[in-house]
Amino acid sequence: MICDNCHERPASVVVTQSKNGKTEERHLCDVCAAHFQPFQGDFGGDPLGIQQFLQNWFAGPGVFQNAQPQVESGPECQNCGLTFRRFIERGKFGCPECYSAFRKELPEVFNKVQGGHTKHEGKVPASYSGRIAAERKIKDLRRQMKEAINQEDFEHAAQLRDEVRELERSLEEGGGHDVVD
Repeated sequence: MICDNCHERPASVVVTQSKNGKTEERHLCDVCAAHFQPFQGDFGGDPLGIQQFLQNWFAGPGVFQNAQPQVESGPECQNCGLTFRRFIERGKFGCPECYSAFRKELPEVFNKVQGGHTKHEGKVPASYSGRIAAERKIKDLRRQMKEAINQEDFEHAAQLRDEVRELERSLEEGGGHDVVD
């Protein structure tokens, strides 16, 4: 497929934009994609590497004429000396201690990178799906039971306790397939 913008080079980047409920898809080459507003920067041999993605995300579009993100330097890793700003520029940590050094800033990074989906549910093999569902139901029932106890609704808490026991008994017997709603 040829670039929708220059009509010269092969398209290697697909840009999908939604405005006012209308979705538009454009196929761009590396050169045109680098000049496209949301993807400013030098793509080189790696079209939209993680460091470029993080820079664009934190600094916003149109900032990279000087290739300097608008992120404060933030904390610094005591082990390797890497600053949070440098991490955003590079897109990778300097050492394992960086995870601890940037602990407060990382949830925001992961939230933006993952589009708000930071809890991994994953796929479950069909043979385990009933068991996993039962375990999740038990966890939810225990949470509800704590809330009922905190609200001093002991009758409801006792009903929830009984449901938990029934599910646990079913799991111990190798069940869990038909127990969950």
